Amino acid sequence: MLTYPEIGFTLTVLGSSLYLLCRDRVFNKPPLRLPPSPAGSYPILGHALVLPTKDEHLVYAQWCKELNSDIISLTVLGQNIIIVNSVEVARHLLDQRSTIYSSRPYLRAISDPDLLGWGDNIAIMPYGPGWKKQRSTMHGVLKSSANIHNFALFESESHGLLKRLMADPMLFDKEFRRTVAAQILSSVYGYTVKDLDDPLVRDSATVVEKFTVAAVPAMVPGAQWKRNIIQWRHLKDHVKNYPYEWAKAQIVSGCIWFCGAFDRTDSLGFRGGKPEGKMPEEEENLRRVSVSLFGVSRISHELCARHGSAPRRQARAQKEIDDVTKSERLPTMADRDSMPYIRSIVAGGPALAASTSAGGTRATSEDDEYRGYLILKALLCEWLDARLDIVILHTILTTCATESQTHGDEPDESVYKSPDQFIPDRFIGLDVRHQLHLALVVASPLLRSCPGNHYAEASLFILFASVLAVFDLGPKVNPATGQEEMPEGKVVVHALLSRILPFECTIKPRSSIHKELIESAL
Repeated sequence: MLTYPEIGFTLTVLGSSLYLLCRDRVFNKPPLRLPPSPAGSYPILGHALVLPTKDEHLVYAQWCKELNSDIISLTVLGQNIIIVNSVEVARHLLDQRSTIYSSRPYLRAISDPDLLGWGDNIAIMPYGPGWKKQRSTMHGVLKSSANIHNFALFESESHGLLKRLMADPMLFDKEFRRTVAAQILSSVYGYTVKDLDDPLVRDSATVVEKFTVAAVPAMVPGAQWKRNIIQWRHLKDHVKNYPYEWAKAQIVSGCIWFCGAFDRTDSLGFRGGKPEGKMPEEEENLRRVSVSLFGVSRISHELCARHGSAPRRQARAQKEIDDVTKSERLPTMADRDSMPYIRSIVAGGPALAASTSAGGTRATSEDDEYRGYLILKALLCEWLDARLDIVILHTILTTCATESQTHGDEPDESVYKSPDQFIPDRFIGLDVRHQLHLALVVASPLLRSCPGNHYAEASLFILFASVLAVFDLGPKVNPATGQEEMPEGKVVVHALLSRILPFECTIKPRSSIHKELIESAL
């Protein structure tokens, strides 16, 4: 029988051996490595000289193809960048690990109160209690159950659009943007847009445009960019504050009663005419609701480009509408379930979740490891584009930055076949809806998904159904040759948002019967 000293000696030997074994496995573990890199790297500069300045998604896709890898790495001025060209990897990181990948970095030009001062925008706020409160406020205003109150407004604004398009179809771009902005301002604040030159419509479009420019001021030489940003900050504050203050005054005076924003602020005493004390945090959050929605107006423009160059798709959509309305009335929100093809067009044209402000720049909240690669707690830069219905994400995951694209030169066909083609049929049916859900989750992970998705889908459905019900969209005719010229619908990918370049098309009533429907619309 072993004595106590012998037992102690034996345990000491076993413990020491176990410690040495574990230590060797830990310290002799191969170091985490970066994925393969393209050629063109130099000391200090890294890949800065070969980093693309336009069509980034196409260059990244080509690099992945050349290196035969769905994950590659770059180094730019000491910052390691990892490009992921796989829906599977993007889903693993942005969806399954969304608690790590749902924050935002600090972008000084945008967030600094002395510059643009937009750090309180829900699209770029870091993930945390403040972001959760603001999202909860927006959800209360824009949730699907509250959205029912907006259906009559959506129909009325769409009917007004039809009349204006018939009067001057050349203004279709501005008219679409005006209509969507009018829906937002009316449903959230009770504000009525009177004409195309309404200052709030004009200023809101400018704010969205300048937001993307402010994200990259370092590329602008001199100090003029700082003066420009300060001017844009004043404009941003006006767009954020004016409609809210206007609605508050109308509520207090009794001129309007229902207002989506103030429906959540009854407890503040506005309806009784006695606002109490310091402005609560929720009231400040409500000021930001409309600004976060103005990007939706881009989507209707893109849908026109797609269908101006797709007569067969247009004819099928019009047949579905005619089967429901018998060409005796205009579509209504009650027709949504009877028009699956129209809904699939809205779902498939721009991926709604990806095309709104749910994308943008990301930041990891802690260190992470994936496939033997180390992703540090640091800056993430995600660039989203909503062109067509392509769901491939060129995601840059870095020890400093991550960017993701919803399209590329070589789309990932593991999600569905021919993803670089606009095929609305793929979104019809339960199984394919599951694929769409997956695509939207990847494009906009659940924790950062846009609370205005229900609002946008309903708004775009009635807008697009109404236009197709009475108008034929077609390519412009070159007066010199007499030949039709298909709109290219070229998309420009920007650091934060993407947009479709201006294009020309023809819009004319389908028949005299449809012209009468437009004229009789209320």
